[in-house]
Amino acid sequence: MRSGWPSLLLGLALAAGPAFGRPAVQAGSEDCLACHSDPALTSASGKTVAVNQAGFEASIHARAGMSCVDCHTDLRQVADFPHAERLKPADCSACHEPEARELAASVHGQSGAGEGQAVSCRDCHGAHDVRAGDDFESRTFSLNLPGTCLACHAEKVQAGRGGEFVRLYEKSVHFRALEGAGLTMSANCGSCHGAHGVKSVRDPASEVSRTNIIKTCGRCHVGIERDYLEGVHGKDYLRGGKDVPVCTDCHNEHDILPPAEAESSVYATKVAGVCSRCHDDMALARKYGLLPDRMKTYAESYHGTASRFGEVRVANCGSCHGFHDIRDSSDPKSSVYPENLPATCGRCHAGATQHFAEGKIHYVAQETVGFRDRSPHIVKSVYIVVISAIIAVFLMFIAADLLHRALKRGRHD
Repeated sequence: MRSGWPSLLLGLALAAGPAFGRPAVQAGSEDCLACHSDPALTSASGKTVAVNQAGFEASIHARAGMSCVDCHTDLRQVADFPHAERLKPADCSACHEPEARELAASVHGQSGAGEGQAVSCRDCHGAHDVRAGDDFESRTFSLNLPGTCLACHAEKVQAGRGGEFVRLYEKSVHFRALEGAGLTMSANCGSCHGAHGVKSVRDPASEVSRTNIIKTCGRCHVGIERDYLEGVHGKDYLRGGKDVPVCTDCHNEHDILPPAEAESSVYATKVAGVCSRCHDDMALARKYGLLPDRMKTYAESYHGTASRFGEVRVANCGSCHGFHDIRDSSDPKSSVYPENLPATCGRCHAGATQHFAEGKIHYVAQETVGFRDRSPHIVKSVYIVVISAIIAVFLMFIAADLLHRALKRGRHD
């Protein structure tokens, strides 16, 4: 290493010990910083080896009374300074064995196979300036963690869906609460993906796999998790159903937005489209005995027509069936159980009676047998005929008037 007078004097002082038959002196942090606090200190290759003294002294290690040689163990018994340029990397597992084991088995620990250096402790925690996780200055403090992760995942890592997919988190309701309101309990990267044991989403053991995502989201959304698991989707999920929708199927992954925002995947006018991904899938309908054409029949109703034109107050799937606690219509607790329909319709239509609630929303002609069931179709057909006849009469009247005017003008000419 290139160094100045402090290094030379330190080397002479420490080297004198063995020369006079005394044991080697164990260097302390002050000995190391005598050289390494110099910002201009570099190795023979030109790489800086300077240590920010203020950063080290504020670190969790320095505050715990640790010195440089506690991590750089090959310098514990040094008889000659300046020391050799190449040192063994600091081994964090000596103190943090469980965390090191989790990291080694994670997608980060295995990412370097054949592709260079894997992610190391210092990439996330820093090197000499490691702070406690609850320290505002820590790279892993809840408010700072997204920036730490994005430093790699948005700039360096070529993920399957690209850096822009990861950056979608910055638009989410979670990030807004974290960054804008300073709510440290809001979900950050570690809340969903874990810390040291991060696994690929395709790994069944991953905290964001389809197998575990309900439990992961439920850490914060306890009430919603309970409602979901009591509903028809949740019961199928608990039975191990592979096709059942989970949180991310409806709300997306990183760009989760409030339902009141037009860009949200569960905005009022988009809910029917989200539900139809499964309920209009003929393969799923045959597999699970689902009724077909749910989107088509809804779209042809007054509610569906108004929704297509952007009306957000009109009923959508969730308005009638519920959102997270969707139950089978035969369940007495279901919002579409026959006896509960007046109350369900009454949320929008004040004073709705049992008779009012008997009209079908998802009308399919081949399903109907009686006059009561066919009446909506009959009324609709009559309405179309009458309106068409009125429009035809008006068109004939306009055509006759134009013809009369044209003939009259011709006689005057």
